[in-house]
Order: sequence, then structure tokens, then C-alpha cells
Amino acid sequence: MMKRLWLLILPSLLVWDTTSALPRFASRTNFSCQSCHVNPSGGGMRNTFGVTYGREEITLASLQEEFGLDEFTTKINEFISYGVDFRFLALYQSRDNPDESRSSFFPMQADVYLNLAISKRITIFANPAFGPFNRYEIFGIARVLPLSGYLKAGRFTPPYGLRLDDHTSYVREVTPFRNNSGQQTGIEVGWNPRGFTLLGALTNGVVGDRDGDIAKAVLGRAEARFTLGPANAMLGVSTYNDVSGPERYNIQGAYGALTLFERFTILGDVERIQGNSALMGINGDRRARNTQNRHLKQSATMVEASLMITPGVDVKLMYDFFDPHTDVKGGSVTRYSGGLEFFPINGVEVRPLLRFTKDDVLNRKTTDVHVLFHLYL
Repeated sequence: MMKRLWLLILPSLLVWDTTSALPRFASRTNFSCQSCHVNPSGGGMRNTFGVTYGREEITLASLQEEFGLDEFTTKINEFISYGVDFRFLALYQSRDNPDESRSSFFPMQADVYLNLAISKRITIFANPAFGPFNRYEIFGIARVLPLSGYLKAGRFTPPYGLRLDDHTSYVREVTPFRNNSGQQTGIEVGWNPRGFTLLGALTNGVVGDRDGDIAKAVLGRAEARFTLGPANAMLGVSTYNDVSGPERYNIQGAYGALTLFERFTILGDVERIQGNSALMGINGDRRARNTQNRHLKQSATMVEASLMITPGVDVKLMYDFFDPHTDVKGGSVTRYSGGLEFFPINGVEVRPLLRFTKDDVLNRKTTDVHVLFHLYL
């Protein structure tokens, strides 16, 4: 039994922190995702500005001066650039019902990005995404629309909601984008006029790269960023409707961020998920209480607070909530997390984290200790 339970949670941990998009940094700067990332909808490979921001704004100045590479660049030449994300996790876990504990070391991510410019406004991006879940991405980007707009076509992660770096957060894990394995094939269009983002996508949905049916997934996202005195604020909504596969997802979400004095940031995300009894729960566990019920309603909530003690050191507190069946009283999962995020020099992150989870569905309490080591370019 213990082995089976561990195999349920391990796949989620293997890709726990994979997109490298940190919404709190976007909130602190009041910039859009495309300001720092090659992908205009955020996540993954950083562009020149993103690399420079990471080197100069989020590291410990004393260590960066002594050990950092100030002139480092990810550009091979004017046409080709690259990036890397490597993550290694040390984990200890204990739980009751049944009473057990476990520890492990494993590499979570080994992504090597490549971006090829074939003109001033058209690029091709590839991410082989070495590892489980067939997470590879390859797409072309044409920045040819007005209002800082673009067209994207290929295989990509649909730009739904906040691009969180923690994909075990319930607002991601109970959606088709759980474990960062929700890449889909299709087209995406977006505009990023000053202070606003508007995105839409039409894809094959969860059925895969090839779809011989007319049933598709449709996604939309709108986001606004503004400044109120010493505060930067962001509000957004997303919707996703997928009739391509047996799960038939219909998801609506609202999210936001507030940063005070460029040091204290609160993120929030609320999701409402509807579908049939194939809907998944956390850690790959199916949480449908009545498999004959073909119309499940679920909800998930995330709140994260981060305080920058000094550039390079953040204190983090997180709250996650998941209700696998909102039509039934009781039976939810609650998780509290806290820890530090430490960027000693550019390209290095260390994140110790302590988590307490109360699962009223399985009548179980779990304690996790994570230490994440992240190397990135």
C-alpha cells in the first residue's frame, strides 16, 4: 500500500516547479510576461531583459559581485539563443493513515530551450522537455499584430490563468494543465497593449497532437495591470472549455496580485471546474465520490504571500484548498506551506519549504519537507 501511495505522489513532485514564471516578479515590476520571456504568454526561456533582471534585481549583490558572471549571455549570435532549467529535489514526507515516512532525491526537470530568429518578428521555439509526461513544446511566433500582438502556432502549454512555478498548487493540479503536462497543439493569438493582456487559443484539447474530430478546446484570458500609489495591482480572468475528450472540462478562474513598495506581494487564484466523473484530483488521485455522477463540480483556491527581506531572499507563505465535489458537504483538502526562496547569484535558486496537508476525503494528515535546487540560464 505504501509503495502505491508513493507512486501516486511522485509524478506530481517530479515536475513540481517547471515553468520558471514567477508572477510575483511581474507584479513587482508591473510588467507583462512577455517582458522577460521568449514565450509571449509567459514561462520557460528568458529573453535578454529577463536574464538581465535576474542578474541585477533578484540576487544577493555581495555574492553576485564575487561569484557571478556579469557579462554572461545566452545569445550564441544574433539569430540563436538558448536557455536551461535544471531542478533537483530533496524530499522527506511523513503521513498518518497509514503511518509511514519516506525520503528521496531525484532530478525533477532538465529542459534545454532553443530560440531561432528567422526574421526580426518571427521566431521558432523548441523545448524537448527531457523527462516524464511527454511535455515537449515546439511552436512558431509571429509578432506581426498591432498593439504588441502576436500569432503562435504549434504545440504549447495553453496560457490559462497564473503561470505558477509550483504546479502542485491545487489550482493547477486539478485542471488539464496539472503537472505541467497539459501541452496541446493549436493556435494562439494575443495582444499586450500597455497595461493590458488579451489572449485566446483554439487547440485539439486533451486528445493529443492529432484530432480528426471537429470538437476542440477554446481558451480565453484577459488581464489588467495598474499602479495605485505605492502599490502595483493585477487582475485577470480565464476560461477554458474542452469537449475534445471524455473529461469535457469547463473551467472559469479569477486571479490577481498586489505588491506594496516592491517588497510584499500577495497572489490569489480561484478556480471553478465542471466536467464528468473522469475529472482528476490531487496527486493523480481520482476524487469522484460517485462514479455514476456524470457532472462533477469542483473548486480550488490558492493564496501566496511573499516578503522580500533583501534582494535575493524572500519569505513565502502559501495556502491551498481543494473541494472535489462542491455539491456534497464536507470532504476537502487543505494545505499550508512556508519557507524561503534564496537566489545567491544569477542562475542559482535554493528553496527550503515545509508543508502541512489535511485531507478530509482520505482522513489523512501529511507533513512534507522540500529542499529544491534550481539552476537556470
